[in-house]
Amino acid sequence: MHKEYDFRRAIIMGVLLLGSSMPALAQGQSGGTLRPAEEAGSADVGDIVVTARRRTERLQDVPVAATVIGQQQIRQYDLTSVANIRIAAPELSLDRGFTGSGASISLRGVSSASIDGGVEQSVLIDFDGMAISRGRITNDALFDVGSLTVLKGPQAVFFGKNSPGGVVSIKSAEPTDTFSGFVRAGYEFHADTKQVEAAISGPVGDGLAARLAIFGSDSKGYIRNLSRGVPDLVRTAVSGSTFVPAAPARLGAERRLAARATLAYDAGNGFTANLKVLYSAQDSQGVQSLSEVMGCPAGRTQPVTTGNVVDPNGDCKLNDRIARGGLSQTILDAWPQVRGRNRGRPDGKNDTFMPVLTLNYKTDSINLTSVTGYYDYDYASQGNADGTSYSYFYSYSNERNKSFYQEVRATTTLDGMFNFAAGGHYERNRRTLYVGGASGPLPMDPATGRYNTNDNEQHNRSEAWSIFGQAIAKITPELELAGGGRYTKQQNELDSFNTYLHPNVRSQLPVGVHIRGKKSQDNFSPEATLTWRPSQEITLYGAYKTGFLAGAYSNPGVLAATATLASLDFKAETVKGFELGLKTSLLDRRLTTNITGYRYIYKGLPLTSLIALNTNTLVFITQNAASTIAQGIEVESAFDAGGGTRLRATASYNDAKFRRFERAQCYTGQTVAQGCLIDPVTAARYQDLSGRAVYRAPKWIATAGISQEVELSPDLTLNATADLRYTSDYYAGLNLNPLTYQNGYVALNAGVTVTSSSGLSVALIGRNITNRRYATIALDKPGGAGEAFTVAGEPRAVVLQLGYKF
Repeated sequence: MHKEYDFRRAIIMGVLLLGSSMPALAQGQSGGTLRPAEEAGSADVGDIVVTARRRTERLQDVPVAATVIGQQQIRQYDLTSVANIRIAAPELSLDRGFTGSGASISLRGVSSASIDGGVEQSVLIDFDGMAISRGRITNDALFDVGSLTVLKGPQAVFFGKNSPGGVVSIKSAEPTDTFSGFVRAGYEFHADTKQVEAAISGPVGDGLAARLAIFGSDSKGYIRNLSRGVPDLVRTAVSGSTFVPAAPARLGAERRLAARATLAYDAGNGFTANLKVLYSAQDSQGVQSLSEVMGCPAGRTQPVTTGNVVDPNGDCKLNDRIARGGLSQTILDAWPQVRGRNRGRPDGKNDTFMPVLTLNYKTDSINLTSVTGYYDYDYASQGNADGTSYSYFYSYSNERNKSFYQEVRATTTLDGMFNFAAGGHYERNRRTLYVGGASGPLPMDPATGRYNTNDNEQHNRSEAWSIFGQAIAKITPELELAGGGRYTKQQNELDSFNTYLHPNVRSQLPVGVHIRGKKSQDNFSPEATLTWRPSQEITLYGAYKTGFLAGAYSNPGVLAATATLASLDFKAETVKGFELGLKTSLLDRRLTTNITGYRYIYKGLPLTSLIALNTNTLVFITQNAASTIAQGIEVESAFDAGGGTRLRATASYNDAKFRRFERAQCYTGQTVAQGCLIDPVTAARYQDLSGRAVYRAPKWIATAGISQEVELSPDLTLNATADLRYTSDYYAGLNLNPLTYQNGYVALNAGVTVTSSSGLSVALIGRNITNRRYATIALDKPGGAGEAFTVAGEPRAVVLQLGYKF
């Protein structure tokens, strides 16, 4: 794992030292009107407010299917990883996996591929107002969060082109109007993770308040490597290797360091300003280290690599174990793209810099808002890509991104029949992907001294702008009609080329040949909602919604000799459908129950498969699934039983299937009898998945939970919580390889916290206490004979945490 700390990290430490002067600055300062961050999410459900329509509304009043996760829920399960949000929002999955875009976000069974770097997510992450459509953010720490809101279904009008599946809105904690802070330190026993999180907040001048938060963690990883090094049976001294060293004995190790500074201005004259600056650094063993073999074809108990070479150390079970080799230092030292990081050994990083400035001006009748954001990340990952002791496929995937985002909007608060919202946005993205591989036995290139197969660069540029608006008409005091839409125009450019190709490889694009092109797309996404509120306790609504995710160009990692601009081009994703919801707050708001039914038809969902051209070339193919349907019903309920007891339960039925997907890729080893067809003209192999279940889309998810607060003494309070989650069976792999079939499972999370009136606390937190191993996302193992490769969900995690709040 890379251990160097660059200049920017030194700056962070300097900022922390400056933060130590805040107590002195806070003394004698007057309080303002800013809401304390600790209050976020602590109110009863009936009083929680959201901004799903870019105006402040009660959760129970807004005609949008939404789940709000407050600070208390975040802390009770120590949710410091984006992937663990699923504990509190069960229909949502945010999963890191493989290379490409680095993650796949799924909501209601709608997701985008993770293994193609050119694919943006169908579920948008809105981070402090900055719209993020790429998965690298899942590598960053989740810390000092005020609240999380999951908006389900298309959200085109207010969140734009990257939200056909929904929105995950993450809001960090705000400065407080009195001097306060906290520090928490913890240790997780399974992955041997040490962790610290702290924040300090308070006023620093008239109308000015600041907050500084830090986070640090160091994990040794929980996956055990079964390989201790093997004689190389796939390469020879001529091809640079006679012995394959083992990768580290423990895999999945990572170190995170992050800081966020927030400055808020509110002088009480209607104008407010909020500046947030995030810097996050992650060092790891590379995303490749997270994957395991979850299954092998019948009759085999060990995986194979290309040439049907059996791995003597590997197994075919999802058990936090894998045999993973490194690569001969001879090959690595001759490979300039990887030798600079940890001498080419398994390694990874993700450095993020993200400032967001939000300006508001509010009068009695209108609220004007400007959001300006910049998202810069530098990502790298390298390691064994075939999941065996032999490292037949060893690859790197590095990415640099710079995104600028600007949105302006106005919302009215008129007393009459009508209210309006309108605005526009502009974004510019510059992203370059650098990918290369060492695939199998190749002799030394006499011209360069290299043994690796290829290196390429894929330069992507895009610009998009949109205008949006909504009108709300109060037909009667109880009946409301809202209608609006968003017009979006986007332009994409691509320049892909190989910078190096081994002279013995003929199946890839020759050096000097560029695939260049540009395209422009536009779309109008309308929506309409009719809402009836017969009382403050009941909201009934019906909505027609649409959405749009612009097409782009595939970044497949390997540029085949047959690749053209047309073969790399994939089209836009669109969605339209209906939603019906009922929200109730009964028993003096102690009981809330929300029911949502929906039916959406998606066209052009971009999905990616892996195929092998030959023993040296694997190619990712991104296709548009012709038509996909997601329909179902969701129920969420919470009850304050009194005496410190709170009960909660959710249940969702989601029927997600391919309506029409006739040309899906076959899985490795699939026969004609198993449904793999052969095109009589091109000889291409394909299967028809029309009518089959969409991958990563369990039909049933149900949860039940209880929280109990007990006063142990006048100075001590105990909070205990427990939650069960049931997930029905599903396919983890796009091609519906039977080996990626995940059986249904039950996971238990629980925790207990004792807090003193002095601010001290101790907590014992358990996630996935039943230690149920489950696949999140899977594909055919590179170089295998049909094995399934997956990134598993977090195993059992037990955290002991000490805290102090002041």
